[in-house]
Amino acid sequence: MTPRRVYEDKLKKLNKNIMEMGHHAEEFIEMTIQAIINNDNDLARSIIEKDDIVDDMQLEIEKECALLIAHQQPVAGDLRFVISVIKIITDLERIADQCCDICKYSIRLNDGTWSQEVNYKRHIEKMARGAKSMLQEVLNAFISKDIEAMKKTYKEDDKIDSIFTKIWQEITDEMIANKDFIQNGVHYIMIIKYLERIADHITNISEWIIYSSTGEYAIHKPIE
Repeated sequence: MTPRRVYEDKLKKLNKNIMEMGHHAEEFIEMTIQAIINNDNDLARSIIEKDDIVDDMQLEIEKECALLIAHQQPVAGDLRFVISVIKIITDLERIADQCCDICKYSIRLNDGTWSQEVNYKRHIEKMARGAKSMLQEVLNAFISKDIEAMKKTYKEDDKIDSIFTKIWQEITDEMIANKDFIQNGVHYIMIIKYLERIADHITNISEWIIYSSTGEYAIHKPIE
C-alpha cells in the first residue's frame, strides 16, 4: 500500500470514528429523555455508568489525530480537518457528560408520573427532543458536507434558548406558588441548563465542521 493510500485511509478512519462517537452521543440523549419521562432511575444509572465508553473513544481519536499530525504532517484542508476532529470530539464528550449530569438530577426527582398536561414537563421534553434533532441534523450534514444545513443549527439553537427561558419562568412560577415544589424545581432548572448547554455544544460542532470545509469560523462564540 502506498504512503498516500495509507494517509487517505487514516483520514477516512477519522471520519468513521467521528460518526460512531456522534451516534453514541445521540443515543445518550435519547436514553436520557426516556430516563426522565419514564422516571426510570435504573436507566439513568446505566447512562452514568456508560460515560466511560465515550471518554475512551475521545482518547483513542485524540491519539489517532496526534499520530497523524506527527507522521503525516497534514497541511491546508487536511490539517483543518484534523484540528476540527479534535474540537468536535471534545464537544461530543461534553454532551455525554451533560447527559450524565441530567440523569443525576433525574434520579433525585420525586415528582410523580410524567405528564404532557404539565407545561414545564411538556416543554422540557420538547427541548430535549429538539437537542437530539439538532445533533442528528449535524451528523447528517457532516456526511453530506452540506454547509447550509449546518448553518441552520444556529436557528435551532436560538429556539432551544427560547424554550429554556419559557421553562425557567414556568418552573419559577410553580416554585413561588408551591413551596413543596422548590427542591424539585431546582433539579428541573439544572436539567434544562444542561440541555441548553448540549445545544450549545452541538452548535460548536457545526461551526467546526464548517471551518474544516471552508476555513471560516467564529460565527458564534464556542462554549467552554
